[in-house]
Amino acid sequence: METLYQDLFITLTLNELFIRLMFGAVIGFCLGLTGVGGGVLIIPILQLAFGMNPVLAVGTASVISSLVKVNAAISHVVAKNVSWKEVSYVLMGAVPVTFAITEVIVRLTANPKYNSMINSVVEVLIISIMSFALASMIIKLRKSKSGVEATEVKGDNKVKGISSGAACGAIIGSTGVGGGVLILPTLNSILGVDIKRSVGSSIVIALVLSGISAIKYSSGGQSDIATALVLVAGSFIGVPLAVRVVKNITDSGMYMVSIAIISISLFMTLIGM
Repeated sequence: METLYQDLFITLTLNELFIRLMFGAVIGFCLGLTGVGGGVLIIPILQLAFGMNPVLAVGTASVISSLVKVNAAISHVVAKNVSWKEVSYVLMGAVPVTFAITEVIVRLTANPKYNSMINSVVEVLIISIMSFALASMIIKLRKSKSGVEATEVKGDNKVKGISSGAACGAIIGSTGVGGGVLILPTLNSILGVDIKRSVGSSIVIALVLSGISAIKYSSGGQSDIATALVLVAGSFIGVPLAVRVVKNITDSGMYMVSIAIISISLFMTLIGM
């Protein structure tokens, strides 16, 4: 603990602390507003601003996401923006897969023979998921603006939820990306949850999965706890503001903000490569 305090208050200058706090505030606002902002926004910031490699960035982002989502999840639960039945279905499939995939990545990264390869694979996966999420949100926005009614979701939500959860768990465990850009579309498009409840539900699910990833990556030495704590502190400025804004924003507005955040993050990630 003494070393951690030294990292936070001695190694970092006041200016560096302030910058990290501001980054944290932006992350918290984006996360609370759209469910997007966990891995999507944090990982590019960690790579560009703090020079982390992909796996270390994923591990640190998992720590930040899990801690930030505690505040955001509580806020959405209180606001009754969570669809608990669908949340339980997704977690049934996601939890075991997330645990397994993070274990594999941590073990392979610890081996110098595979370290470079795993970092490259993780970076490609992150870009692929961001691109998929961006395309998905654009399609949803067009449907929303054209007045096309959402197609009634048919079939067994439990089966779809568990299978979709397994896929989300694998991606979140390997890339740290998935809360707003993967789980949210899954809840909204596949399970038929309305967009605002999808945001709250995706944050609750991502809290659990990010927590699992954070524990696994940290135990393998693949996370920067000092940087994570400062960014989390800053997020507590942004999350409460975002939850208030959610109540007054239209569905189209939610999609447009999500698209903007994902686009900026994708651009930052490509620059980081």
